[in-house]
Amino acid sequence: MVTLLAMRYVLFPGRHHLVTRFQVASLRRLLAQHPGAEVVWAITSADHGGTRRNPIPGSRRLGLVEAVAEHEALASLTYLVVNRRPKPDFAHYVVEEIRTQTGGRVAMTPENTVVACSTPAVIADYEALGFPIDTVELGLDEARPWDVVEAIVAAGPGWADDAWVAERLHPVARRHYLRYGLAETIQQIHADPLVDTDDGDITVTRDYASYRAAFEDNAWRKVGEFADAVRPGRIVDVGCATGQTIKLLSERPELFESDFYGVEVARQLYEICLQRTAGGEFGDANVFFHQRNIMQSRLFEPDSVDTVITMALTHEIESYLGREALLEFCSRVHTMLRPGGVWINYDVVGPDDGDEVVLARLTTADGADGPIDGPIAGLSSRARFERFAHDFRREEGDGITYDTVVVDGEEHVRLTRSALYEFLAKKDYVESWYSEAHERFCFFSPGEWTGLLERNGFVCTTRTRPIRNPWLIEHRFAPAARVLRLTDEGPVPDPWSWTNVLLVAEKPLG
Repeated sequence: MVTLLAMRYVLFPGRHHLVTRFQVASLRRLLAQHPGAEVVWAITSADHGGTRRNPIPGSRRLGLVEAVAEHEALASLTYLVVNRRPKPDFAHYVVEEIRTQTGGRVAMTPENTVVACSTPAVIADYEALGFPIDTVELGLDEARPWDVVEAIVAAGPGWADDAWVAERLHPVARRHYLRYGLAETIQQIHADPLVDTDDGDITVTRDYASYRAAFEDNAWRKVGEFADAVRPGRIVDVGCATGQTIKLLSERPELFESDFYGVEVARQLYEICLQRTAGGEFGDANVFFHQRNIMQSRLFEPDSVDTVITMALTHEIESYLGREALLEFCSRVHTMLRPGGVWINYDVVGPDDGDEVVLARLTTADGADGPIDGPIAGLSSRARFERFAHDFRREEGDGITYDTVVVDGEEHVRLTRSALYEFLAKKDYVESWYSEAHERFCFFSPGEWTGLLERNGFVCTTRTRPIRNPWLIEHRFAPAARVLRLTDEGPVPDPWSWTNVLLVAEKPLG
């Protein structure tokens, strides 16, 4: 605690996911020391929500803060400050952002403002600008807000009766948590095994800019292949990415009266959906977006959905959550659908007879050799294969094996057909190499997919079919590899495999 001349503002920066009793007592003390001052609550990362670092949306945090300030009669101003990457000038950014928001009315300087903060790194930033500091909980045996958030996570469903939490959580904040189910939201996010990063992304190694471009470039073609199979009514796109599939479907006259629901777990993609909504890209269609892992929550009642769409999703469930989760997801889709409803699943797929051993002559003419831990861009297909064999599913412990043989005087890689197509499908995703190396594409062939769905109560329609993407084969596969199948008469050329599968599966009436 410091003794200061009377100040005009008490700047209280933070994410403010809750307010503690001690924080309120500290603010009361500071306002008593500086008669006529106002608390400036800077709610940082305000555009960030649904993540482990920021589980509560900024709008809900704003409401919580203002409810506490009103109840305690704390002279307060509240401002939402958007998320930024950590930078040394963040303290300056907060002060300048609030000055800008208020048209210069709230201009905080070291001469008129004391900063209330208990985070050493943030304190250092404001001290560097000359601001005096009150350290609130720092150095005292007092819980900080995030300590209470973590205790709420640990307490589970009984959090509201936890004595340690009740002693520290401000009672108005507690009522806010109960009214809006905020504790359950936080607990659900922290329990989600799919979003295992603080910022709410499936993986920290995915290049979302290139992912978005590729998804949106391909969506029109894929949607064109199944749009007439969509049943109007309640249409749910699970793993909706940027919402492009919903946008294309919402423009079809026969679906004008439908309600569209986009469910996306990755924060960066979900935020794009919200931006597109705010920009009017979905017109007057009824479009609703949720940031959820549908495996962790039940958004839709049984027998309540007419169409479920999944594009490039099922392989991520298999890759990140495992086979049991994939089977559970199939069951959940069946439960959500009304009798007569349809599941449309468009995804990558494995080859027929994926366990069969084949030979692949991988070219060395399209790049250079390189060390196993060096840059990937610029490597030849042969050298890139070595890197892929080293990296693929290495952390999971279920990667690929191979050896080499000489055929007609040329070295060939000998491996299963599935392993080969895992490589061919991913070898050019240099920007997201490590993300792709975690993901398994070739776990089911088209026939195995059909069998799985029919064993789980679906009926696959005649629209179900395997797909070869001719562009991929011509531009990515064929230039990189010559593939041979082993026969009794010797090696013969192996036809190119499927690249995708379209599954159109109905939940039977009755």
